[in-house]
Order: sequence, then structure tokens, then C-alpha cells
Amino acid sequence: MRAALGYTAASLPTGVGAEARLLAVVCALRVRRSGWAPLPGGLVGSLRLAAPGRAVGELAESGWFEAAGPGRCGSGVWVAELAGRPGGLRAGQWALRMLARPGVAALQVPGRLAALAVAAWAEGPGEPFVLDAAQVARSCGLTVDQFTGRLMSVRDAGVVAGWVLSANGLLTCRAV
Repeated sequence: MRAALGYTAASLPTGVGAEARLLAVVCALRVRRSGWAPLPGGLVGSLRLAAPGRAVGELAESGWFEAAGPGRCGSGVWVAELAGRPGGLRAGQWALRMLARPGVAALQVPGRLAALAVAAWAEGPGEPFVLDAAQVARSCGLTVDQFTGRLMSVRDAGVVAGWVLSANGLLTCRAV
């Protein structure tokens, strides 16, 4: 999960929006060795994107993937850079379960992406964990201020119990 967040943060242009970033993370987690990432309609629908077609178009326009309609392999995308690297099926399933949690599902897309990014770093229940706020904000396509502004909704969604941002940019969180 962390690798998918890091890969999308590094490979997507800064102007790519939150809906497209969330879709990119899911694609990175679902990609097969061939570079094909199946995206059945039900999966895309479960992401609750306001404009899924725009998110696909944004990623295709940025050159991040090539969109393909229903065909022999079904609907999906081809991510050339990820060909030869298997996705993380377990991580992908975990991400979809996290996004479907009632508190997380109720958030706007940037909040869901922030919740997913924070949860990817969590240790065991009640355990503290540390993450680099700038790195996680970048994976969400947000500034550090925008990211930390979303932490209250991430807490209210039941992902973290609390957090402290240090002067050096490290975010210490306590898992729920």
C-alpha cells in the first residue's frame, strides 16, 4: 500500500486532482504483470467518485495510463511503467475495505485519500506511529497545510485517535 502511494506521488504531475489520484492508487494496487489493471464498473462505482470519467481522462491525459473500454480482458487500463511488477492484491482489498468503512466513505475524495494514506502507516490498534507529513501530503496531491487540515475528518472517520505535528514535519499519530 505504501509503495502504491509513493509511486503515484512520484509519477503523477502535481496538478492531478484527488479523484484521479485515488483511482491511480487503486490501479497501482490492481495491476497485473502485463501492466493491465482491470477496472470493473462495480469497483469504480465503489470509489464513489463524483466524475469517474474525468478522473480517467485526467490520468490518460497526463500519460499515466492508457484507458481501454470493454474488450477481451474487460474494462481497465494499461499502466506501462508497472508492467512486470505485480500489484498487491491483499493491499488492494485492504484499501477497498478501508474506503468502504462508513466514516471514511462519507468523506469527500481528498479526505478519503488522506484517510487511506494515514491508515497505510498505522501499526496495531492504539499504537503510535510516525509518518512524514510532507511525503503523505504529496501522495494525496495536497500541501502539508491542506493535508493537516483534513486530519480532523480522518480522526472523526475513526482512522486515528489523535496526532501531533512536530516542527520538523513528522506527524505522530495514534491508531484507533
